[in-house]
Amino acid sequence: MKNDGVMNDGVWMARLIPLLVVLPFLMAFDPVRSRSGAVEEGNARLKAGKADEALAAYDKAVAELPGDPGVRFDRGAALSALSRFDEAAEEFLRATEAKETPLKAAAFYNLGNAFFKKDKFKEAIEAYKRALALDPRDERAKWNLEIALKKKREDDQKKEKDKQDQKDKKDDKDKQDQKDDKKDDKKEDPKKDQDKKDQDKKQDPKDEQQKNQPQNQPAADQDLGAVLDSLEKSPKDLEKQRARLRAVRRAPPARDW
Repeated sequence: MKNDGVMNDGVWMARLIPLLVVLPFLMAFDPVRSRSGAVEEGNARLKAGKADEALAAYDKAVAELPGDPGVRFDRGAALSALSRFDEAAEEFLRATEAKETPLKAAAFYNLGNAFFKKDKFKEAIEAYKRALALDPRDERAKWNLEIALKKKREDDQKKEKDKQDQKDKKDDKDKQDQKDDKKDDKKEDPKKDQDKKDQDKKQDPKDEQQKNQPQNQPAADQDLGAVLDSLEKSPKDLEKQRARLRAVRRAPPARDW
C-alpha cells in the first residue's frame, strides 16, 4: 500500500489520546515588553516568580496606559500566576482588542487557558480556535484544544450520567409511592368494618316476624285463620267455616299408639 506521508484521522487520534493523558497543560505567561517603566518592573517581578509584586507594578502601568492591550495582557498574566483566573480572563479578553496579530493570538490563547482552569471547557475550546485561526502554527494552542475537547466530552458524559441517575431515582420513587398507595387501598377502615357488621346485625322487621312464627301450625289454628279470612266473604261461607271448625274441635284426638 502506498504511503503518501499523510496520517488518516483515526490513526492520528489513536496516537494523540494517550499523549493527552501525559502531556502537561501548556500555559503561557510571557509578558509584553513596553517602554513603560512600570511594565518593565512588572515583567521583572513576574519573571522572578513574584506575581503579587508584578501585579502591583502592572496596576501602575494600567493607570498610565488604561487603553493599552499589552498592559492588559501583562496584568492578566500576573493574575493567572496568582490563580485568579476569572479576573485574568477579563484582562485577556480586553487584550484581544489588540491590532497586532501576535498579541491578539496570544491573548486568545491565554483566555482559553483561563477558561480551562475554571472548567469552562466550551469557552476554552472557542478561545483556542480563535487563537489558531490567527496563528495556525501555535502548537500549544493545538495541544490545549485537544485536551479541552477531551475534557468536555468527559464532562458531558458525566453530566448525562448524573441526569440519568436522577431520573432513575425519581422513577423508583414514583413506583414505590404507587405500591404504597395500593397497600393503603387494600387496608380496611376499622370503623367502616364495624359499621358493616352492625348493619348486618340489623334485621328487617318482616324477617323477624317470619322467624318468630311457628313453622307448623295446628290444624285448628289454621282453620281459625281461614274463618277470619272469611269475614270478607259471604255470610254463608263464614257459617260453613265455623261449623267445620266446631266439628274439628269435638273430634277425639287421634291415637298414636
